[in-house]
Amino acid sequence: MQEPRIGNLIVADDDAATLTLLRRHLENAGYDVIACKNGREALSAIRAQGGGLVLADWDMPEMNGLELCRAIKAEIGCGELSFAFILLLTANSETHQIVSGLEAGADDYLTKPFNKLELLARLRAGERICKLNARLLQSSEKLKLLNAKLERLANSDGLTAIANRRHFFERCAECWSLLERHGGRAGLILFDIDRFKQVNDTYGHQAGDAVLIEVARLSKLALRQHDLIGRVGGEEFCILARETDRVGLQEVAERVRRAIEQHSFTFEQRDITVTISLGCACRSDRHETVDTLYRLADDLLYKAKQNGRNQVWECDEHGQPRRITPVPADQNRDYQAATM
Repeated sequence: MQEPRIGNLIVADDDAATLTLLRRHLENAGYDVIACKNGREALSAIRAQGGGLVLADWDMPEMNGLELCRAIKAEIGCGELSFAFILLLTANSETHQIVSGLEAGADDYLTKPFNKLELLARLRAGERICKLNARLLQSSEKLKLLNAKLERLANSDGLTAIANRRHFFERCAECWSLLERHGGRAGLILFDIDRFKQVNDTYGHQAGDAVLIEVARLSKLALRQHDLIGRVGGEEFCILARETDRVGLQEVAERVRRAIEQHSFTFEQRDITVTISLGCACRSDRHETVDTLYRLADDLLYKAKQNGRNQVWECDEHGQPRRITPVPADQNRDYQAATM
């Protein structure tokens, strides 16, 4: 929805002489006049600038002033236009006619012949209303941006800027509900940083924070567009991988592991060795809730820790834990599909 330019005044009158006189008088008063010969031209001009200040004659061909009022108000009602102030000119001073004009959407009216000073006074009043509406619209847009920013802050981890624990599991619950209703595949990959306490003890907590930020960034880059990563503990992260089978889940996990292992972590010109251990669990009929799947991924992560770290564990087709044998990057079908 375009914000109207208040300086423009749209004037619609089918009488060429009247339109010329009105234009000259209003331009002398400081208005930028858009002159229209009928209601259809006026409606096009109003759409082009998103609304604004309108002076329209009642009796016009193709679309009269009453029809123009109704069309403008209808488009404001459905959000196509922001707002408009319509001053209707009429030669009929009967009350029922004036009432019908106001009910059609006119904001004010002036009977012909009119006093030029009165016309300007009513237009100035309409202009003030338009400017007030413009300020309200700007305030509303600013409020929307602020609310969006607050929502991002509420849903993001303060250090790594990825999803925080609450938001991550809310999204998991939403995904699980859709899978139960419509079917489909998904999995969780739970991982944490190996010997992270040693990083803090050796290099300091600022170095530890830098490692967490970089791990989150690298992991997110290694994911597909529709995957979600969240920080669910101090050095613990979880990935929700949608629309993937066991093999695809393995490939996502291995791609993240390799991205961390191959990256050169440095802090204040000191190299830091960083690896991660991962457990990945693919949804099946054995998992009644997302918590069940998460606990399985946690158990598999523990297996990876027990058996030497810097590795990925999963359950095979029989439900037995096993280590995933790393495959070369050029044989990773999911990686190739994601980067084509």
